[in-house]
Amino acid sequence: MYVHTRRALVVAALFAIAGCSGASVPGGSSAGQSGSSTQSSVVHRGMPFVPFMRQNVMRHSAQPAFPTRKSLVFEADQAEAAVNIYKTKALPSNPAPIAMIHVAAGCPYGMAVDKTGKIYVADNCGGNDVEEYAKGSTTLSSTITSGISNPLGLAIDKNGTLYVSNYPASITEYAYGTNTPSKTVTGGGMTDPFGLALDSSGNLYIADFGASAVFELPAGGSSVTNLGLSGLGEPLGLAIDQTNGYLWETGGSGDVINIYKLGGSTSPIQTIPGNGNPYAISLELIGKPKGEVVESDLGTHDVYAYKPGQYTSYATLSNGISLPTGLLITKP
Repeated sequence: MYVHTRRALVVAALFAIAGCSGASVPGGSSAGQSGSSTQSSVVHRGMPFVPFMRQNVMRHSAQPAFPTRKSLVFEADQAEAAVNIYKTKALPSNPAPIAMIHVAAGCPYGMAVDKTGKIYVADNCGGNDVEEYAKGSTTLSSTITSGISNPLGLAIDKNGTLYVSNYPASITEYAYGTNTPSKTVTGGGMTDPFGLALDSSGNLYIADFGASAVFELPAGGSSVTNLGLSGLGEPLGLAIDQTNGYLWETGGSGDVINIYKLGGSTSPIQTIPGNGNPYAISLELIGKPKGEVVESDLGTHDVYAYKPGQYTSYATLSNGISLPTGLLITKP
């Protein structure tokens, strides 16, 4: 497996602080141990799965429940081995987290919420699983391990079907309430699928940073199609504005956020300058205002918020954030 030189250098600088004690994957390399810390490379095609060294993280046996009647931002933070939770309305004041989920194995990435308000977190480290937290709870309730291999992105459709992007290149599907995959999708040119997003018809869109492509898996389908979008570098995150049919994409190279019209031209209708390394992205689909976007940047270690229909951020969130590897904005 090759590693894009420019990205590798950027990643080495950004993540000199510590390492994921997780399972190595093809292309990764173990770097040994030093004292109580462990280090292993989880490197994909130019993507920042990095030698991530972390000192022992203090685990808290209990955390207060978080409110679920208002829109919340969930920020998966690899450096903190946790998911920080913020009130969306408070973002302009750069608030502290109102609660925190301490992820069991410590490398949180993609997140999703189901129709009951349960939060799902992809854990790419030693746990190598998808963790589930009941509505309003910061306590782990159950895990999914069957069919999971270095999980990165998550999405849940209106029927409760859970989609997981895994390394090596596969998408696994889980019917609502089950923990064994009902379907595994491979091939079609996928090499390193990461961010996932669903449109209003249940079609799944897949950001693949290794293939430099965005793929579509039709609702109920078993094979993917390359959408042939232009302007892509290393696609990492996806979010869909279902009201307007817009697809937001963050790229691991090029330092931009691209916006496409689904079913329209393959060229972006809007390109937003990034702040260093655009990474995770999420868009509010429930409550008001629908269409609000949050996007993280590994270069600045911040999260940026955009109002519906606007392409200039109105708030910057940095309080409590170290390494924002996943985002979810939702009303659980």
